[in-house]
Amino acid sequence: MIVNIIMVVYVAVALALLPTFFHLAPYLADAVFRARGSEALEFSVRVTRERNLFSYLLLVPAVLIMSRYQLYNPSFMQQIAAYGEGWYLLTCAGVLAAYLLVRLIIYLVLKPRRRFEYFRLAHRAIYTFFILFMLLALPGIGLMTLLDANDMIIRTVLYALLATVYFIFLIRRVQLLSLSCNGLRTFLYLCALEIIPTAALVVSAVVL
Repeated sequence: MIVNIIMVVYVAVALALLPTFFHLAPYLADAVFRARGSEALEFSVRVTRERNLFSYLLLVPAVLIMSRYQLYNPSFMQQIAAYGEGWYLLTCAGVLAAYLLVRLIIYLVLKPRRRFEYFRLAHRAIYTFFILFMLLALPGIGLMTLLDANDMIIRTVLYALLATVYFIFLIRRVQLLSLSCNGLRTFLYLCALEIIPTAALVVSAVVL
């Protein structure tokens, strides 16, 4: 019931924002295929606001997918699932929120005092690639469901898709950071801003 209510509200909001998405789509495509495309997107206040709005909106189906297909499933999550679907869903939302918060804290701590424009562009690029992942994942799940694929297959495809999009995002982030940093600083920034929080999330899913 909880999931059904959330999905009905989400679909209604998404349909209302379709014209906005059509305006945003060319900028998203340019940012995905060109590192410099992120500049055109970020330096437009209207487009940046639209991109951020859609990324926040897509957090709803992202949490539902994360919960439904158990993309983050350490042993303690099974104990929480025993209390009901709602608690499992809230825990997934909490885990995702904690991951994003850790990324934000590291970004604020390491943010340079000068010439931080490309540093900020590299940080915000994750919004664009998160939208890309969701635009691929949602119809992909629908298609696999119609083909009667089981949860294991869907989960594996989602992992592969997420890894592919994340790898492209890392490449774009390196390119953006290199516009204002030398090679060594770019590597160190990448490790601190991306590799460490993502590795912590993956390790916690395996160890806990």
